[in-house]
Amino acid sequence: MLKRTLSEASKFREPKGGISLNKAVSQSNRPKRMVGSSGNLLAKAQLVLDIAVVELVLLFCAFIKGTPDFFVYYYPAVIAPFLVWLVYSNSGIYRRHADRMSLAMSISFAWAKVAASLIVIAFLFKVSELYSRQVIFSWFLIVAPLQVGVHVLVNAWMKKWTKKESKPSLIVGGGELSAYLTERINANPWTAHKIVGVVYEGEGKEKLLVKDVPVLGELADLKRIVKEKGIKRVYFALCMKSSYQLKDMQLQLIDLNVDIVWAPDILGLHMLSPSVKEVAGIPLYYLSESPMTEGALVSKLLLDKVAAFGALLTLSPIMILAALAVKTTSPGPIFFRQERHGLDGKIIHILKFRSMKVHQEQDGEVSQAVKGDARLTKVGSFLRKSSIDELPQILNVLKGDMSLVGPRPHAVSHNHFYSEKISVYMSRHRILPGMTGLAQVNGCRGETDTLEKMEKRVEYDLTYINNWSVWLDIRIMIKTVYTLFSKNAY
Repeated sequence: MLKRTLSEASKFREPKGGISLNKAVSQSNRPKRMVGSSGNLLAKAQLVLDIAVVELVLLFCAFIKGTPDFFVYYYPAVIAPFLVWLVYSNSGIYRRHADRMSLAMSISFAWAKVAASLIVIAFLFKVSELYSRQVIFSWFLIVAPLQVGVHVLVNAWMKKWTKKESKPSLIVGGGELSAYLTERINANPWTAHKIVGVVYEGEGKEKLLVKDVPVLGELADLKRIVKEKGIKRVYFALCMKSSYQLKDMQLQLIDLNVDIVWAPDILGLHMLSPSVKEVAGIPLYYLSESPMTEGALVSKLLLDKVAAFGALLTLSPIMILAALAVKTTSPGPIFFRQERHGLDGKIIHILKFRSMKVHQEQDGEVSQAVKGDARLTKVGSFLRKSSIDELPQILNVLKGDMSLVGPRPHAVSHNHFYSEKISVYMSRHRILPGMTGLAQVNGCRGETDTLEKMEKRVEYDLTYINNWSVWLDIRIMIKTVYTLFSKNAY
């Protein structure tokens, strides 16, 4: 969220002989902070209540069991709040939910993650035998339903309070962004500001998409509408071609003691892992950025190295048998090496078990394998069907060229072809390519014989990049096991 950093009204006036806005800002010793924390007081209060439920239920279960030494549960009582804070904050618990069922499912899954983490920690430190299984099981079973009940009560109270204390707000603009903001703001129980009307320049500049609130007038009537309706906050959500009017409209409202909020119209842009950051007090909108920054990169690399090393130890017998089968059934090398694009378009060489007869591609092009491809060997056909041919890429993961999960790397010639057909195609390379990915576990495997199939893959890849998390990687890896024998692979 962007905090208001407008100086006093006098600084925004530019009278003759006076100081200009730009000069006033430049003379400021320290710019005010514009990028605020994403959290809010009410969400933090709800987090405190969730932690309180966890602690009180543990104490209650231990008391009912008649545990003579409550100090036994000191460690889970101390560790649980940190896990709740970490897991719940990253699981969308404190965002708006479509209904109570969605809320209940989110809380249940989040608490299950916390419970699983506590169990793993107890086993790793060999202290699980210290705790009563009846107490721990009851604790795990009671917390989630009780937290759901607390959330429902708090949301009901918030809706009642915000309805009573509702502050009328206005949205300027009638396009897609205005409609989106109006719907979300009016449906949010955590804010007292409600959109009561829209100011819209109805001259064909943009189609009116805002529903459920009346059109109160046009841009020329803005100041009058704010006064007459007692507006407390004005959201500017103009289309890009109309944003040049923003400064004039802001100056109209600066003396009316209303909040002025600017929502840049970026919905029509192609965004990759978008974010808002601050440099020297100035907000910077990152429209395209790799999600692999700071701690995220460390987390992903750690998961890759540990899981890849474990997979190499576990699957080495299968890999040895596959190598022997390839070598003894057809002439040629065991491994097939091919150039692919890696992170940020860097050329890497991926490894696969050779599944085809040795042949020469025409004009250096790489032809995709198709169903019933005559180039496939009998062993190669099985290796591709079972995805065993991909296992040598574990070595690419350990080397750092690939990740276990990410957009699948395509042949360089295919990238050149599709980058001219799909405008956002090369955005797939803002993250390490993977042995498996969101597209693959959703059925996008095998030959991409139509442009629509590749567009679908790219859509999944960009969805993965924009929503990346360690937990998403784990879920994809688990689901990959069930899709290894997909009928789309050959």
